[in-house]
Order: sequence, then C-alpha cells, then structure tokens
Amino acid sequence: MRSLNRASWSCTFRAAPRTSSTAATRIDIPLPRLDRAIGRSRLPDSETRDRGYRRTTNAPSALFQERGPDWRDARVELQRRLAFPGACFAFALIAVPLGSQPRRGGRAAGTLIAVLLIAAYYLVLIMGTGMAREGTVSPSIGLWLANILLTSAGLALLPRMEQFRGEAPWLKSLSRRMKSVWRLVRIRKARVKAAAVRTVGSVPSVTELHVPGGASFPRIMDLYLLRRFSSYFALLMSAFVFLFEAFTFFELLDDIARHNIPFVVVIDYFRYLTPYLLYQLAPLAALVAILVTLGVMSKNNEIVACKASGISLYRLAFPLLLAGTVLAGAMILMDNTYLPYANQRQDALRNQIKGRPPQTYKQPERWIFGENSKIYNYDLFDPTENLFGGLSVLEIDPATFQVRRRVFAQRARWSQSQSLWVLESGWVRDFSAGAITRYDRFNVKDLPELTEPPSYFIREVRQAFQMNWGELRRYIDELHRAGFDVATLTVQLHRKFAFPLIAPISMLLAFPFAFLVGTRGAIGGVATGVGIGILYWLGAELLTAMGGVGQLPPLLAAWSPDIIFLFLGLYFFFKMPT
Repeated sequence: MRSLNRASWSCTFRAAPRTSSTAATRIDIPLPRLDRAIGRSRLPDSETRDRGYRRTTNAPSALFQERGPDWRDARVELQRRLAFPGACFAFALIAVPLGSQPRRGGRAAGTLIAVLLIAAYYLVLIMGTGMAREGTVSPSIGLWLANILLTSAGLALLPRMEQFRGEAPWLKSLSRRMKSVWRLVRIRKARVKAAAVRTVGSVPSVTELHVPGGASFPRIMDLYLLRRFSSYFALLMSAFVFLFEAFTFFELLDDIARHNIPFVVVIDYFRYLTPYLLYQLAPLAALVAILVTLGVMSKNNEIVACKASGISLYRLAFPLLLAGTVLAGAMILMDNTYLPYANQRQDALRNQIKGRPPQTYKQPERWIFGENSKIYNYDLFDPTENLFGGLSVLEIDPATFQVRRRVFAQRARWSQSQSLWVLESGWVRDFSAGAITRYDRFNVKDLPELTEPPSYFIREVRQAFQMNWGELRRYIDELHRAGFDVATLTVQLHRKFAFPLIAPISMLLAFPFAFLVGTRGAIGGVATGVGIGILYWLGAELLTAMGGVGQLPPLLAAWSPDIIFLFLGLYFFFKMPT
C-alpha cells in the first residue's frame, strides 16, 4: 500500500450537534478522494521498506545494472556512494586557502567557518538528492552538485595564497592592473567629493555634526549605531535560520526518501517553517547583535571616542533599546496574524513528510482519518495524559460512503493494561440507509473497534502556537467550562506577550556585557550572547513546566524570566561607568 499524497484531497465536514437528537449525521466528501484517503492513511507497507533496504545494501555493480521501476533510486544511491568520498578532496581543496589566510578570532573563527561550510555542503547535497529523486536533474548532477560547487570555490580561492601568487607571473601583472584600476576609481571619487564640498560650502566641524547637549533624535551617531546593529542582526538571523533549517533537513532526510515526498512539498515545509524560526530566534539574534556591535566598537576605541565627545553610554543605548521595542511589537503583531496560519501549514506538511495521517484545523477542532474507515474529531488531545476531550468517531461504509455509526464521549482515556480507549459520558448511534437503528447512552464504555493507540494522534508542534491570542483565549475558556486543566495553555497565553518583550530586555542586559567582551570582538560577543540565551531558555522552560503542573501561577510562570532578566539588566546597566 502506498503512502497518501495528502496534497491532493479535500473534504468538507458537516457534523450534527453533539446532542441526543434524532437527526442523522451526514458528511459531504468527494467519493474517490475519500477512498484514497481512508485506504492510504498509513505508513508505507513492509514491501516498500524492504525494497528500499535491499537497495541500500546492494553492491555498486547491482545498483548500476538496475533497470526496473526503481532504477532512479538505485542511481541516486550509487552516485551518493561515489560523491561522499569525493567530498574529502573538495573539503581539503577549499580548506587550504581558507586556513592560510590570517584572520581575527583564531581557532573559534576557523571552527565557525568549518561548521558553515559543512552545513552548506549538506544543504546543497540534500537539495540535489531531492531534485534527482524527482527527476528534475540526472542523479549524477544532483549528487555531485555540492562537490562541484565546493571544488570550484577552492580553485577560485587558491590564487589568493601568497605562495601561488609568487609562482605565477601572469597573476602578478593581473593584480597590478586591478590595483591601478582601483586607484583610479578612488581618485575619481575623491575629486567628486571635493567638487561637492566646494559647491555646498565648507565641511561641517565636529561640533556641528554632534551637539552633546541637544535632545534631537535621530542624530548621526544614532543612525550609525542602528545601521551597524541592523546589519549584524540581519547577518545573525540569516545564519541562525540557515543552520536550523539545514539540521532539520538532516533529520527529515530519511523520511523524505522513505515516503517519496515531492521536492516541492519539502520546499513548502521550510517556507512555512521560516516564520516560526524568525519568531523564536529574533530575541537571541538581537542579543548577539548588540554584543557584537558594541564589542567591535569598543575594540576599535569608538566607545572611548564617544565618551571623549561627551556622549553618555545611556544616550548610546537609547536607539538600540528603541529598536528592541520595535522588534518586540513586530513579533507580537506577527504572532497574532500570520504565524498561526504558518504553523498550521508547516505542521500539516511535517505530518505528511513523517507519514502521519492527515489532519484539518477548525477553531481549533481536529479531524483525522483513522483505521478501518473511521474518522476522528476531537476538541482536545493531551498526549501526556493520553486523554481526549469532546471525542466523536464516525464509521463510514466504504462502498456507499454513508455513516454507519457515530460515537460521542465527553472524555476518553487510554487504558494501558487493556490497550483500548475507555469512553465516559457519551452515546452511540447506529445508522442504516440514513435512519437511526440504535441509540444507547453510557456513563463508561469501552469499544474494542477503536484500535488506534495514543501515538497515532501525537503531533510534534504544540497547539498554542497554531492560534492567535483571541483564538487561544476562547479555546481556554471552552476547555475550562468543560472541566479540563488549562494551566499549560494559560501559561502559553501569557507567553505570547512575555516572549516578544524579552527582545528589548535582553538587549538591555547585553549592553553592559558588551564592554566586558570588547577586547575579543565579534567572536566573544557571539559566545557570550549564546550563553545568555541558553540561560534564559533553561529558566523559561523550567518555570513554564512548573506553571503547567500547578507549582506556580500561570501569570508568574510566564513572566518570571522577563522579570528576572529585567532586574539583572537594570542592575548592570546602571552600574556601568559612563
């Protein structure tokens, strides 16, 4: 049985109210699509997995001679076995010129460059593998693309080595010509600037460029700081998102190959994953950007020059803290508008990549296909307690697509000893030709035909991130009125405001720490920022868990990390020698 291509089906559900009325339940679904969805909602069968396993264990000669329906996968596997050893030469070729260039940062900078190169190589390799499996390019091109790009970069960097330049006279003449052209360009730029100064007037003095006692905003120094901060912030955000998405690629690579996921689906998944990563990594990137910006300025004695000009460090912090406040507002706006939709889409695409059954999202009820022509609908599923809230199960006749039975329960709990679901406070209706043939109420009942275990319904993206503030607020009220524990969701509701505000708070804390790492420059700033970010993450996760189990009030559990870091930031900020 092949895996379900969930991008090709659509369905519309109209369920009757969960009452004891005699109206029959009807579902309007395109018939062939429901047939495919119900029949193919499981993982690939053992035959497909065994065939993939044999392909990975065959000898290269057998892979080369494969002429059956799996010939493309066999060629991909063959080229992968050849391309991986060739990557050793490509990495050595690019490492020689990069390692011979003197740079600041020492071993830390070299390690960072190596990690970025490895991540870039695997990203291109995975993209090429996906394109080769889809037939967009030939397997030889797709699997060797990363090696070709790496080797080309190494050959382009080799002429920059000092020894190579000394052995190539033609490179000396080319270098002299390039320097002459660059010198002429600089002379022309200087003449243009001199002509502009003569036209406008004399060059403003230093006191005209900055008046220490003025209260205007923005000043030239403010714009300079914001420009430096923005450039570092954009660079760090790009690096963080790239690394996270690259390692997510590695994690999903086996699932992509096992379930034959189209390359377009993978691209869509990472397109919808990017907003989530931007939201989660923005405070860390802002923290590290502040440390790098001020650390580099301190190392270059620019901070000393500002102090000598009468500019207070508090005044230097004002534009950066303002930028952090704007960033927090943008995160709150994003979390309340586009981010819930993006999280739902990337969650659905990840389920497709993982081979999980399809789901739909409705305010925020869930519809999910089960086994043996069953459809589940529920308001809440708690994977820690293996508990359903507001569960409805519809059994469909695959021949006529009529509803044969509908089961409703206020609660359903998984019994580990009996390996079945125990339903509480509900009813069962049986249908025949659109009419009700049996209706039974129950207080406690177990149905052996509900064979799906809790692992069938577990999802990896937390539900709170798939709703905006208003939807989550209404969802919590509904569950609270139904008698469910909503402590964890209430903590997540408060964190929708507490987490974005950590951006300006972390920037306030980073300001005094930036001068402590000033002699280490950018590398020291990155290391310090990552360390502070890890401390915040550990504290936030601990307090959130305590709020979820009732050890702390949800409001205090969500806002405690911000309050702690705010007081630490104010303490160190006002102790700075300005």
